[in-house]
This record gives sequence, structure tokens and C-alpha cells, in this order.
Amino acid sequence: MAIYSLSLNTTVTTTGAAAMDLRASSANSPRIMEIGINLLTATASTYGLGRSGNTPTQTSPVLVQAENPGDPAGVSGCAVAWSVAPTVPTQFFRRVSLPATAGSGVIWTFPRGLVLAASGTMLIWNLATNSNSMNAWWVVDE
Repeated sequence: MAIYSLSLNTTVTTTGAAAMDLRASSANSPRIMEIGINLLTATASTYGLGRSGNTPTQTSPVLVQAENPGDPAGVSGCAVAWSVAPTVPTQFFRRVSLPATAGSGVIWTFPRGLVLAASGTMLIWNLATNSNSMNAWWVVDE
């Protein structure tokens, strides 16, 4: 297996909606090793991390990038827009409330990897009205 990373910016701020997701292809089951979030604007923000309650359809997903350029292309994709939107996770693996300070953030790590089933989706979910813009990154082992 190889390590892949990707960082995107999202401006999805609707309470009770996905801000960003990572979706496994139908042929892989990646392990999420790390997820980070940091705010670009000074707005108190609350996020949760969990598996989607449905099977969303990403609009223009961006594939994770190999950290070693000699590894094969990544097949898991991240998105900030959907033609079929994700639904709220039943439970959350992590939650964070960030202060109204630009640059504040969190890094969640999973030492053994948080497994995402084939075609599964992991979400960063807006638990409250959030910052106008935030960066998030994913590190996965495919």
C-alpha cells in the first residue's frame, strides 16, 4: 500500500450539511491516517467526522495524490459538491469546536488507519454555521 494526500478549500457553511468528503472507489478500501482542518476566516465553527448515512454522488471529485511519485495514481476522491448530497452520519468519530480565530484548526490522527469500505464515504460535517472558508486535508493509505 502507498500513502496519498490531498488538501482542498471548502466554502460549504450550511448547518447540518457536509463540508467535504472522501469517497473510496468501488475497488479499494483505504485507511484514513490523518485529517486536518483550519479556518481561513474568524468565525466560530463546529465540525464532526463520520460516515455518510447514504451513498452520495460527488460532483467533480479530485483524486488523492501519491506522496511518492513512483506509486500508482490514487483512486479515492474528495469533493465539496454533490449531485446527490451526503446525509448526516449516525455517529461521529470526532467533533471539534473552533474559536473565531483565523488559522485555528485541528489535526485528527488514526494510528492504525480509519478504514473506509469500498465505495464508502467519510464526511467532514457542519454541526453548526461555520467559517466562510476552511482548508481540510486527508492522508490515506491505499
